[in-house]
Amino acid sequence: MRRAWISPTCWETLDIRRRVLGPEHPDTLKSMSNLGEVLIRQGQYAEAARLLGETLDIKRRVLGPDHPSTTAALYNLGCISAMKGNRPDALSFLRQAIDHGLSPTGKLGMEKDDDLKALNGDARFVALVAYAKKVAAASRTSE
Repeated sequence: MRRAWISPTCWETLDIRRRVLGPEHPDTLKSMSNLGEVLIRQGQYAEAARLLGETLDIKRRVLGPDHPSTTAALYNLGCISAMKGNRPDALSFLRQAIDHGLSPTGKLGMEKDDDLKALNGDARFVALVAYAKKVAAASRTSE
């Protein structure tokens, strides 16, 4: 399958890392995440969602649901879903990211994130942002 917009070497590098290091190696996972973010920036949302979904499955299994890298993957999938216009999935991924320990920076920056602008004005998103701020405030007071 030919993948447009991205140099074939990006995909080849990922394929080599999978083969040599294994699909669960941290460097392989980082390559998958990076390539997924490039695909997002190029508007290749379906391919990005597929790759980042695969990455999320591995991260959940290997790193656990509360690992910062896992919550970042959830957040990125929320962004992709928002950009594709799939609000229910976007909100679900974002809620999971918050519930599993998304960084306070991520929680507090959601309402200003350009990747989530399609959710602005949605009452569910407004409520989710308020919830994220509450969780962030609670984590600051417990430190």
